Amino acid sequence: MMYTLYLERDSFLHSMDPRVKIIGSFLGVVALILFNSPYLLLAIFLGLILILNFLGKIQYREIFKALKPLMPIVLIAMVIWPFILKPWYFGLLIGVGYGIRLLSVALLTLGLIMTTSQKDLVLGFIKMGMPYEIGLTLTIALRYIPTLYMLTQTIMDAQKSRALELEKGNFLQRAKNTVPVLIPLIVASIKTAHELSIALESRAFGASKRRTFLHSIKMETKDYISLGVLISLFFMAVYARYYLKVGYIKLF
Repeated sequence: MMYTLYLERDSFLHSMDPRVKIIGSFLGVVALILFNSPYLLLAIFLGLILILNFLGKIQYREIFKALKPLMPIVLIAMVIWPFILKPWYFGLLIGVGYGIRLLSVALLTLGLIMTTSQKDLVLGFIKMGMPYEIGLTLTIALRYIPTLYMLTQTIMDAQKSRALELEKGNFLQRAKNTVPVLIPLIVASIKTAHELSIALESRAFGASKRRTFLHSIKMETKDYISLGVLISLFFMAVYARYYLKVGYIKLF
């Protein structure tokens, strides 16, 4: 079974050219790396949520549901930093900032997938000069992230119904309990990859070097304006970081 994060809505973000969203997501990730202040990163994270809600018509519960699988990684990032930096509360503050940064980067990627269909995403990469094979591979990789996550949840629920206790016991015991989940997941992943290869071969993928497309994309006035705004915001972020010294806390 295939799952997707794409949500079909009639919104500004959905109608935007995928190239603008790809460039904007990349610039956003680079800009987030420049800062480590938890206060500024929190403001950016909340701003991204509002943008997805108002410009993409993505509901808050849908956003947090997509971010839910990342919460264990975020918590680990928060817990590690107090052991690295002293005093511990300073390390915790920095850890919170890095956790929020991770969520913001994920939100940029998820926002791109939520508001862009697979065919438009592939076309966006190709129009930017990326070879079709690489663009398709990257898109398939992004496409299968929610599929593997939901498949993992399904396997875990099935094993729990068979009295497998995944949360009980010490670390070694819980690691051992994941084996009945990992083996079916690996088998299902191999089967899915095999089915995908058959589907590509049945469509004569790679038979011709020159490709034609049923659908096409074209930049409009609003796309050029949006791209200009995104590039301007990026350079403002660079200026604020390196010239105004805003949003960065010296760690050592």
